[in-house]
Amino acid sequence: MRKTYMFVISSALLLGATNVSAAFITSSGDAALSGGSVIDFEDQTLGTYTSLTIGDVTFTASDNHLRIDNTYQGYNQSGIYLDNGTYGNNGFGTLNIDFSGSTSAFGFTWGMAESFASWNLSAYDSSSSLIESYILPSTGSSSAGEFFGISAAGIASASLSWQGSYDWIAVDDFTWASASVPEPSTLLLLGAGLAGLFAARRRQPA
Repeated sequence: MRKTYMFVISSALLLGATNVSAAFITSSGDAALSGGSVIDFEDQTLGTYTSLTIGDVTFTASDNHLRIDNTYQGYNQSGIYLDNGTYGNNGFGTLNIDFSGSTSAFGFTWGMAESFASWNLSAYDSSSSLIESYILPSTGSSSAGEFFGISAAGIASASLSWQGSYDWIAVDDFTWASASVPEPSTLLLLGAGLAGLFAARRRQPA
């Protein structure tokens, strides 16, 4: 009986460890984003904002402002997109991204990032604990469609922040996938297994 208890607990812990694995997304066609929702910013009013909610996603500039812009075309964006200002009107150094529900993956086209600044993309769970963080590559004037993001179980928020000199960057085609509910979840599996073992033990003759 003791071995059976240990097997159930170990299995649940292993399933839990699998659920929290994270991966770096490098393509809009990544399977983790399949069936996801896309914000292309085309229906947004041009101008500067401190915070902007679009559907289930809220973008907040923790310092200065964010900007809905169409100044440049190309550079991995087209039409209207989100950026952090212009060279004469500097915007955010950190952009916070909050999801209204649990998210399993997100990403965006990444434009105008220069090599003199280091941009970090981080994902957090509902307790604001860091899940994973990556340094995004520079794209400069590329229009090759560079797309980056993070996939992991239980993403509640994310941040995009720089270190170094001010860097004017652009984000477009923001895509996210809602987390599916595990069937069964790790806790339900563990609870059901232990309940079954307790019931079996009570049925044993004294």
